[in-house]
Amino acid sequence: MFVVLRSTKEKLVHLISQTGRSAELPPDVRERGPWKIVRKGDTTRLKLHYRRALAREGYCVVRSDASLFRLDGDSRSRP
Repeated sequence: MFVVLRSTKEKLVHLISQTGRSAELPPDVRERGPWKIVRKGDTTRLKLHYRRALAREGYCVVRSDASLFRLDGDSRSRP
């Protein structure tokens, strides 16, 4: 499972993390918050590069406008 969070300080900064692992994030990532949950889902639905980042690092920081940010290949999906 994954969770997508959006920084309330920097509206273009999103964080994809494994559910329940926010305490393990590096301090520089945690400090970009506070964070607001915008979506949860099954990791298998993520684009391959996001799944790889979660497997490798446990998180992925994405800088993107919310209207352009896509987690999977489905153009109708929203974060």
